[in-house]
Amino acid sequence: MCPCRSNTSQDEEGWRHLFDRARFGSYAERKSAAHSIGTLLERSNTDPNYTGLVKKFQVELDALMRDPRSASQLLGVMKPHGHARRGAARRGYRKVYRAFSFRSRSDLAKWLNEKFNLQGKSRLTAGDKAVRKLASWVQHRTEFQPTSKLTEKELLHRVQKLLPQLVREVATH
Repeated sequence: MCPCRSNTSQDEEGWRHLFDRARFGSYAERKSAAHSIGTLLERSNTDPNYTGLVKKFQVELDALMRDPRSASQLLGVMKPHGHARRGAARRGYRKVYRAFSFRSRSDLAKWLNEKFNLQGKSRLTAGDKAVRKLASWVQHRTEFQPTSKLTEKELLHRVQKLLPQLVREVATH
């Protein structure tokens, strides 16, 4: 299933099994699974198909990184193959991979529109002042606090400060 072998597998059940082998398999299985997962993470930075796949398995990846044996296996295998960037660590691995962040202001605007069910003229765009400020804040937050996870609650708190009318409208409905 490794993407380095030109495999574009979107077989979610197969990837789920691979994540399971990365945590609970034999040494050889863990090593092989770690290589595939590392390649998947690397490809997620450039290919939207892999980005979506990584987002689907975010919970499994977090569980893998919380397990010291599995995390060291994954990071150890990634480095010799060039997949781990300098400074990658168990808690800071999310900073390296863009799949866990908003890639652009348009991604952030899309998330806000979906979250608050904005339609028609009330939809937000990437050029809106509040979206630009929020995107700047998210970028600053992830850059200077790479090891702490940006939670939805924290993001919504910032949205409430920048767009209080939006939060009030949703609360009244």
